[in-house]
Amino acid sequence: MKHLIVFLLCWLPVIVTGQQQLPILCYHNITVPGTHKNDLLHVDRAQFERQLRTLADSGYHTISPDAAITLLKEGRPIPPRTCIITFDDSHAEHATVAAPLLQHFGLRGVFFVMTVTLNKPRYLSKDQIKTMADQGHVIASHTWDHPHLKLTGVMDWQKQLVEPRQQLEKITGRPVWYFAYPFGEYNDSIIVELKKAGYKAAFQLNRHPTPGNELYTLRRLMVDGNWSGPRLVAAMAVYGTQ
Repeated sequence: MKHLIVFLLCWLPVIVTGQQQLPILCYHNITVPGTHKNDLLHVDRAQFERQLRTLADSGYHTISPDAAITLLKEGRPIPPRTCIITFDDSHAEHATVAAPLLQHFGLRGVFFVMTVTLNKPRYLSKDQIKTMADQGHVIASHTWDHPHLKLTGVMDWQKQLVEPRQQLEKITGRPVWYFAYPFGEYNDSIIVELKKAGYKAAFQLNRHPTPGNELYTLRRLMVDGNWSGPRLVAAMAVYGTQ
């Protein structure tokens, strides 16, 4: 049992500093009930609402990446029952379903946007992105077209890192400081390019943070669409325990 506990603690998808933990949740597709099987990449609207309701009823609240990173850098306590809720891949339902439900429960999200899909059917429009930013959600970058950054060889970093950030800043009128790695893939070279491009932090999926570059390898918990609200809260509590 002791070895099992040690193994689980090594996998925790949380920001950790001293005794402070901050669960970071990751969603992708929000679907119409009955149209797709719930799994790690899909959660139907009804299930998503139940998960958010349980978070709110359990006293959880969201914190912005800016505020969280400031607390961590300064070594100040993270408020209890705090989390970050993120969304990948620019799906239109992030604006039409996720953002309104977050607003209803007094929560805010971080939306990682691919700029190649702007204004395309089934994806976020520029107007939707601007509206979400004005509502207090954080708009962040997910590259231009979601490539395998560490497997592609020579990469056009201007196209994948710099221009998406600039375009999103033009749309929102706000700085874009954060990035999510497509497929959760990264290496030291990509981190160097992110820093050059002006990003403050980057989010992956479930790999161990890279020592010395923890803010550029922030881990996230992919939320299973099969999880009930109480199951999600239980998962967050386990993953946030040292």
